[in-house]
Parts: sequence; C-alpha cells; structure tokens
Amino acid sequence: QWPTWPPAAQSEPSATRPCPAGMALRAARAAAVLVATFAAAGAEAFEYGARYSCGVCKELQQGLPCSRFGACDAHVTSEAEAGCSSVCPSAPFGLASPAAASGIDWLELRVSKAFGTKDYNLVRISAITSSAAAPEPGLFDYSSQFVHRWNQFYLHTALKELTPGTDMHLSIAGQDVVLRLPKQGAGVAGLLLADPCVNSATGIMWIGCQYGNEFSTITNTPLLINTFANGTDTDFWSISGDNFYDRSGDITADVFSRISLEAKSKIFNAVPGNHDYWVLGDPIVGSTADQCGNGFMQWYGQDILAAANVSPGSATAPFDFSIAPSDEATLTTDAHWSCTKPAQSNFLWYNQVGNLGMVGQTGAYTLAETKPFMREACSWAAAQPGLEVLLLFGHWDVRGLGARSKMAMPQWYKEMAALPGCSAFDQRGMLKFVMGHTHCNDPHPHGKVGEGFRVAGFGMEGCGNYGMPIVDTTEDRVRFWYFDTSSSALLDEVLSCVSRGGWRSCTSLATLWLDQPITKAVLEEQQIVI
Repeated sequence: QWPTWPPAAQSEPSATRPCPAGMALRAARAAAVLVATFAAAGAEAFEYGARYSCGVCKELQQGLPCSRFGACDAHVTSEAEAGCSSVCPSAPFGLASPAAASGIDWLELRVSKAFGTKDYNLVRISAITSSAAAPEPGLFDYSSQFVHRWNQFYLHTALKELTPGTDMHLSIAGQDVVLRLPKQGAGVAGLLLADPCVNSATGIMWIGCQYGNEFSTITNTPLLINTFANGTDTDFWSISGDNFYDRSGDITADVFSRISLEAKSKIFNAVPGNHDYWVLGDPIVGSTADQCGNGFMQWYGQDILAAANVSPGSATAPFDFSIAPSDEATLTTDAHWSCTKPAQSNFLWYNQVGNLGMVGQTGAYTLAETKPFMREACSWAAAQPGLEVLLLFGHWDVRGLGARSKMAMPQWYKEMAALPGCSAFDQRGMLKFVMGHTHCNDPHPHGKVGEGFRVAGFGMEGCGNYGMPIVDTTEDRVRFWYFDTSSSALLDEVLSCVSRGGWRSCTSLATLWLDQPITKAVLEEQQIVI
C-alpha cells in the first residue's frame, strides 16, 4: 500500500535527539563542508518536508547523515532503521500497464525535430530497448547501451528525412509507425506538460506525489496525452522538467509503457528540471547515485546542441558523454555525496515546427556559459522562413534549487528578449515562454502578462489543479488553451468530447489563456545572418 500523503502528524521528538550511532563524525564533517561551500555561493539550506520522507529515508539507509537533510528531528532516522515502510510504499500501487502486463515488449519510440542548423525536413527517430538488438535492423545509425546512468536501457537513433505535410510510414518491430512533419510556416499546436508525478506500479518512490491518487495520474496523465495527441489536431508534445521524479529510470519506463504509439510518433521535446539532475531536487543534497541528467538526455533522444555536427548516416553518439556523474565532485569532500552535471550542450536545443520556433534551455548552468548559445539561437530564429512565433522552454520559474542567477525563465526571457533576433520577436509580441517548477497550471505568472505560461499542475503539491495546456499557432493567431480536468466530471467530459472529434471540436470546454493575432516580420527583419 502507498502511504497517505502527507504522512499523518506525529508527536515531535526531542530537539536533542542524536543521529544514529556511527554517523556523528560524518555529520559534523558534512555540515562544516556544506556550510562553507554553499554559504559562499549564496545557497540556502535544504528544506526537509513530508514529500521528501521516502527519498531521504532511503539515503539514510545508505549511511548518509540525517543532519545533511535537516531530518534528525523528523522521525525519518528511526524510519530508516525500521526499513522506511511507513514513508515508502511496501508494495506496487495499482495495476501494471497493459503493455507490461501482456508480457510483450512495447515499442518505446521517440521523434524529435533535428537541431535548427540542419535541414527543416530532418527529424531524429529513436527507440529505447532493454536489449542490445535494434528493434528494426538497418534503420538506426547509432546503437549503444545507455552511458553513465540507466544502464538497463539501450538507445538506437538516426536522423531521417520526411516530406513536410505528407505522412511517412515506417515499419519498426512489425508495427506501422506514421510520422508527420508540418509544412514550414504552417500553423501548429502542441501539448505542454511539466512536473508530472505518479504513484508507479513499480512500487518505487523518491518524492511523494500529493495528488497522485486523487487525480489517478498514473492512469490519467498518459490517457490525456494519448487522447489529445490522437489525430491531426496536435503536432507535437513536450515536458518541461521534473519528468516523473525518477532516479533509476523505472518510473519513467512504467509511464511511457502506457503512452500510445501514435502519441510517441508525434514530435516531442523536453527540458530538464532540478529533480532530473538531483532526485531530491537540490544540489545541496545531490548524490553520485543521482542520474544528474544522464538518463534524461538519452531517454528522450533529442537532437541537441551536442549533436549539431552529427549528420544523417553518422554512427557518432549524438551526446557529449565526456563528464561522468562522479567526475570532479565538488559538493562535499566525500564523492558519494554529490554528482557532476554533464556538458550543458546535452540540454540545449532550438528548432522549428511549422510557423513555431522553439528554444530549450536548462537553468542549472550559468548565464555566461549559456550566452553563446542564446545569441546563436536568436540569430537563427530571425533568419528562418515562415517562423512567426518563438517559444522558449525551461523548467524553473524562480531562482534556487539549482537554478543559477538570471536562468529561471522569467529572468532568462528578459535576457533573450534583449538579444538581436529575439528582440524583434519581442517587439512584435511574438516571444513567449513556458515553464514548470511551481506546481500550477496558470497564465501570466510573475507579472508576465501575455508572455509567460506555467504548465506544472500534474499531480505535485501546489495549486492542486490538473489539466492539459496547449499552444496553438493556427489561423494566424497565437493561442494558449487550457482544458481543466481536475474533477472526475470534468475529466470524463473532456475525454469523451476529445475522443469523438479531436480537441479542436471541444474548445468550448477550455479556458483561453491567450488569443492574439500573429504579427508578422517585415522582410528586412528576416535578413539576419547567423
């Protein structure tokens, strides 16, 4: 059974209660190093809370000191000694996915747009398997076991050419995969998700999913994706970080086994959040056991900056694997207590789908490190034919928990808006951004009216809302729709309508966050050379 979230209130232990025997010396050393390191960097101490109970308990079982998590007086130390049974699930929750229950391997497919400097008609097609054999011989150029983390998986990937506006059929593992790339300059629509959490049938938990049971997110989030991505109304979908709060890859695999092949055949993009680097969400309590973004970047198989020089037919890895999570650990003197992030180029991307330009970033690196990419992306966007709206994707909406100065999305938007190329989009009102982190689905947070949209109401504690946001650039307008599904009645009504005729026939059930005519660039503004 899964524990109730938040856990039931308990009487407070003595404020002087010690950490478990044998941990005092390590705790003192860790405290001294952490205080010196993070005080110098202006970082705040980790704030322990109920949703971290299971993850922290597991860390204590590995011998880490309770003082590191501020958890010595939170009953977690005694829970670790008792096996964490009252704060972690003692058995799998609910039913396995239909694919997993069948015992038949499902096709774990990913389709992403090629990096923006490559031809518009190129996409990256990837498959993830649990064995070294590619699911379709001769189709993929690069095949390898995942590097550094999530080594139970293998990635098979290649760049392929599509004819924009025309369906392309591929046979992969005996299944008919239909791929479609909109014509350059055509209006498009995409699903916007962030911070999705579930109570997984694997029984694995790191962070408590407060509304996981109330909204049945393990069933309904894949169901929403499948229903809204079905048909021609949707051209792409995205997840803007904290993707299932997963350290090992097992929760992610469980969720994706529930997502339909049709949805997986649509163009996809993702950016990492703090929990995709450090499962507890804060570099202060990072560990070399964390995926540190390595599992994330391979699972989602995107064509990112690190792959900018990888051409069709090349067997070169489309990632930069030069930094391992245990390399040059700097958070404490004990390498077991930290992880080192991969090269930033594994998480930066820009591309065009139809008339929509998209730029993906990560807030976990400095603005100075990111500036060359930013200039390049803005110059590129201004030079693309048919690119009318530029949408920035990131995770953090506020600084902290790993986000560096001016790298949270509201501030990063300002930095981008000041750069040549992006400034022209901003002046026309055609520079927008989406983000997660604070767990709400709402428009215009932090005062960014008509510019910023938060799409993180997918089960985590916060505003308690749940539904599907959509960006839509058809009919010479830029619109953001929101389908509220935060009650059983609303969910049933929305799913029933969309299943019958696609989401465009159901917009009477949606809230229109933004409806704005697209202001097009004059020819002179498009003459910027990269």
